[in-house]
Amino acid sequence: MNLEGKTVLVTGGAGFVGSWVVRILLDQTHSTQVVVLDNFKNGRREYVPASPRLTLHETDLTKGATVGQVVRDTRPDIVVHLAALHFIPYCNAHPAETLEVNVVGTQNLFEALRLAPPTGLVIASSAAVYPIRDEANTEDSPIGPTDIYGLTKWINEKQLELFAQQGVKTRCAAARLFNVIGPHETNPHVLPEILNQIAQGKDSIALGNVKPKRDYIYVTDVARALLTIAATSEHSFRVYNVGTGQEYSVEEMLEELATLSGRPLKSLVAADRVRPSDRMHLLCDVERTRRELGWQAEHNLQSGLKALWQSL
Repeated sequence: MNLEGKTVLVTGGAGFVGSWVVRILLDQTHSTQVVVLDNFKNGRREYVPASPRLTLHETDLTKGATVGQVVRDTRPDIVVHLAALHFIPYCNAHPAETLEVNVVGTQNLFEALRLAPPTGLVIASSAAVYPIRDEANTEDSPIGPTDIYGLTKWINEKQLELFAQQGVKTRCAAARLFNVIGPHETNPHVLPEILNQIAQGKDSIALGNVKPKRDYIYVTDVARALLTIAATSEHSFRVYNVGTGQEYSVEEMLEELATLSGRPLKSLVAADRVRPSDRMHLLCDVERTRRELGWQAEHNLQSGLKALWQSL
């Protein structure tokens, strides 16, 4: 990762993944200037490290004029775009707001960057762009989002591709993130819910669907992947999967947590938590990312859960 002397703008830099991108940038460079843009709807101030090399702008991507001013003032060399609504139940319940934030907000950012093009632009897409299928997903697999969030991420990819075609000399990439786990989670996904119930002293954990398998990837691996893409990819536009290439069910995750906690944890299926339908598999093919960028996850589920447990 050679980002010394660069200015890096991280949208959503106070959020789950964004705060780790910021932390790695500050910890592993000596001269990189970091600009964080966050509206603190889900991000948290305490997740933003204090540093003389960090500038924080509290604003919303839907405020196009303000976003444009931040870009003009900071003129970033690299942009890592993570700001979005991404808790799927919330997105499904608020589709208009999700489109406004994820699509219009992203377009506002791109319009600002078009007038001051960075050398590298990486956006967070999602495995939610893939349809329901049992096989591992490559970047060339069919596209078929099944919810409003996945739809907005697919639109974001097309927005980025159009941006790359507008004559800018920016290396653009979309990172399709699979199921991210780790400290600083800011949405009530399944793992934070399990940990919350464990903290309450419960051994029977009320959950929804526990059989579907997901590719769980530790958050520092994701942050490292995003920065590797930003520093390494030479394409005008490219899509990369970010996962581990392994999948586990919620039941298997609970078994690992039982071992870590030394408690006889078991799942209790709660009818109000069961989704009407759910894909049974969502697995990442990581070959392109490994081959082209030399990146691979350092954590598997077991070591990721151990690191998370030790951070509590």
